[in-house]
Amino acid sequence: MHLYILVHQKMNKFSSKYFSYFPIFGLGLYVIIFTIAVLDYPGGSDNYPNATTGYSFFHNFLCDAMNPITQGGALNEARFMAVISHLILSLSMISFFYILPKIFDVKNKNTKLITVFGMASMIALMFMYTEYHDLIVTITGVLGAIALIPFFIELRSFKNKGLKRIAYLCYTLSIIVFLIFETKIGIYYLPIIQKITFFADSYWVIWSCLFVIKKNKATLNIA
Repeated sequence: MHLYILVHQKMNKFSSKYFSYFPIFGLGLYVIIFTIAVLDYPGGSDNYPNATTGYSFFHNFLCDAMNPITQGGALNEARFMAVISHLILSLSMISFFYILPKIFDVKNKNTKLITVFGMASMIALMFMYTEYHDLIVTITGVLGAIALIPFFIELRSFKNKGLKRIAYLCYTLSIIVFLIFETKIGIYYLPIIQKITFFADSYWVIWSCLFVIKKNKATLNIA
């Protein structure tokens, strides 16, 4: 029993001191590996299927780099590294939704729902490289929306206005991306909107993690 308590205390200390850095590290690693991956992308997008100029920031989706065959019919040599980067991103976001409720001072039903549905949505995200991509997008979007409902309920009394604004901005951008993908209205502009959303989300993730890290340090100092 004593050993269990000691191990539990060590794990809690590790979680408080280091785990909140994981999403930040994961995002950075994702960007590096994804960038390396797309150097081997032969070209081709929904907007310009026969393009042979490599990966286009403005016309390719992030997921295009994971397709076995490009829209132009070429073998995609970037796939392996792109899938690796995507799995790293997914694991980073799973950990983020475990950490996110910790920005609040309370633990209640809402914070539990944020963790459960947020992590579930990112577990679903892991399988976006498969042939069920479109279905996975829908499942991820629905689970993510469910997770963010209790999040925004708790956010109403949150005092950090800057963090609140970036959260609302990310949610709005995510809804726009999801609706464009599902309705195909404005689909031509979706690749660039998707990347703007990714950078906004990354900013939100990093800010939230740093907020939790600062909060944990203050708690440990008091202890």
